[in-house]
Amino acid sequence: MTSRPPFSGKRAGPLITKTVLHLWAVSLTILAALSGMSAASTTPQTRFALVIGNSAYETAGYLPNATHDADLIGGALQEAGFVVDLHHDLDMHAFDDVLDMLEDRVREFDVIALYFAGHGMQFDGVNYLLPVDARIRNARALSREAIILDQLLDILQNAGTALVFLDACRNNPLAEQLAADQMAEERGARALRQGLAVVRPPAEMLISYATLPGEVAYDGGFGNSPYARALASHMLTPDVEVSVLMKRVTRDVLDETNARQRPQQMSQMQDEFYFLTGSGETPQDEGDETLLAVYPGRVGTGDEIALFADVPVDCAPNFFALSSARAVTPIPEEFFAVHGLANGMVRFEISPGTRYGLVVTEDDARGAMQIGFFCAQDSARSPQDTLATLAQLEQNLAQGLFAGRLEAETGGTVLYHVAQIEIED
Repeated sequence: MTSRPPFSGKRAGPLITKTVLHLWAVSLTILAALSGMSAASTTPQTRFALVIGNSAYETAGYLPNATHDADLIGGALQEAGFVVDLHHDLDMHAFDDVLDMLEDRVREFDVIALYFAGHGMQFDGVNYLLPVDARIRNARALSREAIILDQLLDILQNAGTALVFLDACRNNPLAEQLAADQMAEERGARALRQGLAVVRPPAEMLISYATLPGEVAYDGGFGNSPYARALASHMLTPDVEVSVLMKRVTRDVLDETNARQRPQQMSQMQDEFYFLTGSGETPQDEGDETLLAVYPGRVGTGDEIALFADVPVDCAPNFFALSSARAVTPIPEEFFAVHGLANGMVRFEISPGTRYGLVVTEDDARGAMQIGFFCAQDSARSPQDTLATLAQLEQNLAQGLFAGRLEAETGGTVLYHVAQIEIED
């Protein structure tokens, strides 16, 4: 491993202002140091998350957003102190292997979260999660070709606390065909339904469904499902107990879908749970003043990078990407959707599939890059002042200080937050 060259203060390549910003050398892994990891630092809890997004179904219809949703939730859970095991497009064999791993490790952790985005269905009140190679020619095939949710819950009840998020009620051609076949054969099509049946959670467990029993959830038209977007957003709000958090998720989903989709929660939890908490802060936890998520953690050519940042209302963020060669690219403000939050913060967001995006090309260098922002204290700052601040910030990043404040040599205190990402061959 060679040492990195010093920050050069040069602009890294041309800026494409049409719809896509050209990036190089990024390492999109969201570090545990981001946002101070307040929840992890103030409790002794060990946290693990299994996150699955199935998009590439062979016969059940492609779900464009499911893997994006898994990336989004995985990034949020990582910021909340979870060790995240993220999977895309699991077939039956791979799904079984993942569950075997989970069963082997379930007692190692105080809190386990499960998020599944993909197709799900119910038959005779039994819920099934579908791997991407499921064909389900008849109802008998369900037990052979799909994962029985109850068996998964049986594993999770051995955890101290289990949080289950099922974004698995999306429009499913397999369920529609099976129901039609049963109706034609007069075998009771009502026994096989789209959506999931409500299951009473065992032990210290919360189960959240993306929509009501038997209803179909929306895959979403903005790169993520309404449920995933709301869940990730509120998951990173400090000091919100999970039962209150889920009420806020329900409100946001209802608003986005014009009341056509209503999430539902079932809980047997007796203890309170917080994804993030602002208590017990120390000076190095000043990154908790902002939130930043950049995802997915690893990308290649053609992949789209998404991010959101929550900043104080008096912060005018300068977003940038810093390559492994220490060359900087500004990310223009017009790339972001901007809206105020109920907690008084302002959210800046770039989502996959929207007008502006960050897309990896063949010309982008492979390796580590940092993406983040610092709060400008003066909108009239000169480019020289900006470069001077970035050069000073680079010294903090070299020491592993990815969020907090620095005393700018150009005057004043600068709030900043940075994530590190990875472009692979």
